[in-house]
Amino acid sequence: MPNPHDKLIAAAAKEILGPTGFNRKGRSRIWIKDHGWWLSVVEFQPSSWAKGSHLNVAAHWLWIEQDHLSFDHGGRVEPFVEYTSDAQFQFEATRFAEAAAEKSVELERTFNSIEAAAAVLAVKERELPEQARGSWSAYHAGMAAGLSGGTADAAGLFNSIRDARVRLAVARVNNSLADPDEFRRTTDVLIAEHRKALGFEPVSSMSAIA
Repeated sequence: MPNPHDKLIAAAAKEILGPTGFNRKGRSRIWIKDHGWWLSVVEFQPSSWAKGSHLNVAAHWLWIEQDHLSFDHGGRVEPFVEYTSDAQFQFEATRFAEAAAEKSVELERTFNSIEAAAAVLAVKERELPEQARGSWSAYHAGMAAGLSGGTADAAGLFNSIRDARVRLAVARVNNSLADPDEFRRTTDVLIAEHRKALGFEPVSSMSAIA
């Protein structure tokens, strides 16, 4: 049987996030909004030590070969709030859901096109400390750059990757980078496979979405 605080979170999310296009992932505390080539992900993250919730909101890019969600751009929005009573936590759950809705609108405005995503993600990668560069953030920035026509920028970002796990992802797309149409077709396949693994319906190609 769900705990009282879980019910309060679910009710607040359904009331506030549901009308904006979010759907709950199964019976979890994760709510997702589908944008075709990326997802808005809201997580009312539980704690192992106490009843309550943190709040995480992020964009998840779909141009990657994996079967799970990740918080690719964004993260913690609200720190942990402990459940002490129904009345107290109903207020907090509503506040969290409203904060999630506000942050999600901000993400949608930020990533309203592939060109906008390319610009934002390139800046994000450049602003990372030197030791943190060359990993998944560089891959995502490179994918956005390649899809927006910045082939040289994408190549530079892909070549900067030092993480062996990420180089495996780059290997799948790098050969098609010089041909924009082929690069988009390769990306279409990645997105389709990832959407299928997550249980989402197919969508139009990147050419139509972007």
